[in-house]
Amino acid sequence: MAMNDNLARNLTAQATSRPIQQPESQPGGLHTKKIIKRGITRFEVWAISFFGILLFGLLVANITMAMQLSTTNRTTQDLEQQSADMVVVNENLEQKIQELSRYDRVYEIAKNNGLEMNEEQIRNVFP
Repeated sequence: MAMNDNLARNLTAQATSRPIQQPESQPGGLHTKKIIKRGITRFEVWAISFFGILLFGLLVANITMAMQLSTTNRTTQDLEQQSADMVVVNENLEQKIQELSRYDRVYEIAKNNGLEMNEEQIRNVFP
């Protein structure tokens, strides 16, 4: 510790022995301006806050729109699947109609019920 005390005394002695230097003026009387750094101004705080809130709002809107788009796509897929199922059911029913309306089947049912075929009363209907 004794060494540190000597060092402090030496530095104090040197500081007091030096003359204070006055800043030299520039030739022509020009002085340089000191630049003072300040913190963020109120306008900058408001601008940053505004754009931050705007960015947050846009992110929320983006997520909401993505969710709505996903829901709409899912609904569309469900409707397309239901439509495809109905087409299959309709085709099966049409096939069943064709099977039930075969000439030999109709003729056999008529014969079993005691009906006779009369060529004069037959009419052909085309779809």
